[in-house]
Amino acid sequence: MNDKTVRDAMLDTVLSQINDNNPPEARETYDRLIFGGRSNSQALQLMAAALRVEMDRMLKESTPFDNERYSALLQKIPTED
Repeated sequence: MNDKTVRDAMLDTVLSQINDNNPPEARETYDRLIFGGRSNSQALQLMAAALRVEMDRMLKESTPFDNERYSALLQKIPTED
């Protein structure tokens, strides 16, 4: 799997999370970033980066996905550069 495929999968996952409001922190983070001045593309890419951090940890440590850790990562995303 190449980097573009992984990136696209992460973006698709984030879009689904936002649209499904699952987890609710995804929609909250997206709204916070947009209202804070981020573009749609920036918000999605920042959120996908947070998702990838948690996915990498999950795979490296052979543990389940941790929604609380992922939510904490989303909260750390700054609203402006």
